[in-house]
Amino acid sequence: MFLLRVLLIAIIVYLPTHETFGFEFTLKGLNVINILFALSLLTLLAVGSRAKGPTPLKRQFLLFFAMLGWAFLVGAMRDSSALLEDLTMLKNSVFYMLLFFLVYHSAQDLKTVWVLFATVLLVTFLASLQGLQQAAAYGLSVYDESRRVSAPFGDFPANANRAAMFFAIFLPLFAAIALFCKSRPVLRLVAAGCFALGTFVVFFTYSRQAYVILALLALLLAVRRNLFVSLLIGVAVLNYQVWAPDTAVTRLQMTQKSGGADAGYVEPVRYDESTASRFVLWQGAAEMLAERPWGSGLNHFKREIGHYVPQYAGKDAHNFYVLITAEAGPFGLIATGVLLLGLLRLGRQVRTVDGSETSRMLGIGYTMSVFAVMLSNVYGSRFLDHDVMGNFWILTALVARYYSLVRESTAAPATKPAAQVPGLRRPVPAL
Repeated sequence: MFLLRVLLIAIIVYLPTHETFGFEFTLKGLNVINILFALSLLTLLAVGSRAKGPTPLKRQFLLFFAMLGWAFLVGAMRDSSALLEDLTMLKNSVFYMLLFFLVYHSAQDLKTVWVLFATVLLVTFLASLQGLQQAAAYGLSVYDESRRVSAPFGDFPANANRAAMFFAIFLPLFAAIALFCKSRPVLRLVAAGCFALGTFVVFFTYSRQAYVILALLALLLAVRRNLFVSLLIGVAVLNYQVWAPDTAVTRLQMTQKSGGADAGYVEPVRYDESTASRFVLWQGAAEMLAERPWGSGLNHFKREIGHYVPQYAGKDAHNFYVLITAEAGPFGLIATGVLLLGLLRLGRQVRTVDGSETSRMLGIGYTMSVFAVMLSNVYGSRFLDHDVMGNFWILTALVARYYSLVRESTAAPATKPAAQVPGLRRPVPAL
């Protein structure tokens, strides 16, 4: 049991930080996560799973896997020139989501659940510290597109968006602890500090999407906690120019450009290229879907979008819902929606499972993380990005296992113990 817990901790730590460690194997297909997964699975098989009943969300995951398989087959039948690359994409997409099943059955008790949950939080905190160090090294006073904080996700500037989405998904957990763990004031204070640190670092990723997501989630959390606090946060968000770092304000103001007025003529508002390109890509995706309503094939979007919008050949859709619909047809959007609804339902179930402060905190915090996942895929395609989402599937497994364990511990027996009456062969129910 101890070994299994150590292996799972290693997976949680390594998933978002593997760029920092930089371990590589010469044998293709062999990597640290594969080894840790295999060792964890073998250990689990040796000790056995104590989970009772069906695995939560199993049908939703299987439907999603079936959709990915369909998209792969559609693409392979149309164009098999990059079959190995597409197969690798399919394997990675399924493999990292299987962490949910591994962790769910490996978390044998509540102690393990909380140890692994604390590890998820610790990794987020350490990533925040690394991001703060990068921000200080880059400079906090001047915006520079090439000097964006990417924390543990590598030095390439585009990785800053991945770091921003990672923080947007996991920082709400700190906020939920700070707002709802009333009986533990020290823990609340520490969680509030971690949330503030992570939010400060997000400013220097210069991800406008992350700014919006964190603002919305902060408002949603505050509404659940206190109407007055939510009003204060709303006022603060509307007046972000007053307190936000100047570089972040500059980044937000870059979204729209206006040529101003001349002789009564006002030039229409124009979006910056990053924003405007998305609308063009989505229009191209619509044309792709109209031509092949059953889907273009898994991992085919980048290879084929150039036929519709040549200036953006090789580009991602920058919206997972658009991407998966273009690649898998309507089945892709349906399967994704079913899975997301299942995740939201899990959050609600945990929140109300026993009426405790802990369950409410965990349920609300996890629900906010799910909202962050949903929103982060409106302006980007991170749903199958295992560096960002790997720990989210582990978090989902921990939340589901918590729910199962609490239900098992609080379930009342269906009938009272039978009372034996002398002279009768069969017991009669106790009155």
